[in-house]
Amino acid sequence: MTAAPPSPAGWVAIASGALDVTGVEMFADGAEVLVLPAEPAEPFCLTGEGARMWRRLVDGVVTPTDAAEREMLEAMTALGIASPDPSHPARVAHLAAPRLSSPFHELAYALTARCAAARGIPCVFIKGPALHHQGLRDREHSGDVDVWCPPDRWDELAAALAAWGWSREPDPWRGTSVHHTATMTPGAWGCEIDVHRRVPGLTLADADAFAAVARRSENVVYAGVEASIPRADVHAVLAAVHAVRPEIGAGPRSAAASATAVALLAAADGSGERAIDLGAVPVLADELRGVLPAETIARHREGVPRDWAWRAQPDRVRAYWVALRGETLRTRVRVLGRFVWPTDDVVLASARHAGDSGVSPSTARWHRLARGLRSIRRATL
Repeated sequence: MTAAPPSPAGWVAIASGALDVTGVEMFADGAEVLVLPAEPAEPFCLTGEGARMWRRLVDGVVTPTDAAEREMLEAMTALGIASPDPSHPARVAHLAAPRLSSPFHELAYALTARCAAARGIPCVFIKGPALHHQGLRDREHSGDVDVWCPPDRWDELAAALAAWGWSREPDPWRGTSVHHTATMTPGAWGCEIDVHRRVPGLTLADADAFAAVARRSENVVYAGVEASIPRADVHAVLAAVHAVRPEIGAGPRSAAASATAVALLAAADGSGERAIDLGAVPVLADELRGVLPAETIARHREGVPRDWAWRAQPDRVRAYWVALRGETLRTRVRVLGRFVWPTDDVVLASARHAGDSGVSPSTARWHRLARGLRSIRRATL
């Protein structure tokens, strides 16, 4: 007869992220702890006895004193919020109030950081609420999460998020070096997560640019999970580059975009030096005039900013052609085939973006082809 496994000596709290939401207006009366389980699941709130028990687990190892407590601990274990292993990698030892105005957005940060850390993927969170906390912008909230990781690991991080219910947006450029992000759309909860392999506008190679930012980062805690963000001087440069980034068909850089970049650079001491380190001087030469001497700017204006030339084109036809020039002939042929007659997922995503939802893949292909021919006709006039 097989002996029953020994009973655990005690339990600890585990989670992919957790917040004390007592008194937070968006939650019902009695809600105390918002917790995202350590295994793929949706977040939920603990109340009453459950919340009190989980707080004890956060404070230290809990040994049940009666059958009712043991039953509760076993139920929490099944939910992925308690473990008999005190060294569990998702152990929670501190519970704090939300740092961000949206607790669910904060959980998305925590989850992304956990997924990356579990696989040894270094990452830095850019843009978003961190800019507000660093005094670089007035707006606190963002609608998505932007995370930057080494370019050879971005597919791996995107796949890890997919296990939690996020879906990678179909992309006809996948497999090329053109697009800089994998856009992950949420399922039942959460927000969009953009997994970056680079930031457009820098002249450094993708891996070198990430390494330069990662060396100059600092730690923050989101929903109990440690995450890295760029230092203020670095973040100001990245945000300034983003502010002046060209958009297809938008024309020359606007005065408002330039003014935003100037204000960002002026708000952080050392931003000029960081612009040099990151290879951002070529795209920010005009905006850096009040930060760096003219001779210094002139000395560092060389280099080709990534993703700048094709984004600055007056229409998508020219933009795609310029983007393709950097690919091999075989890749060009493959991608052109995708654009002319894309797969179901790509064509349906394209239809949604064009406001042509509710059609079949076959109809969507013909509609997309018609839109493309109209664009080519306009581009050649």
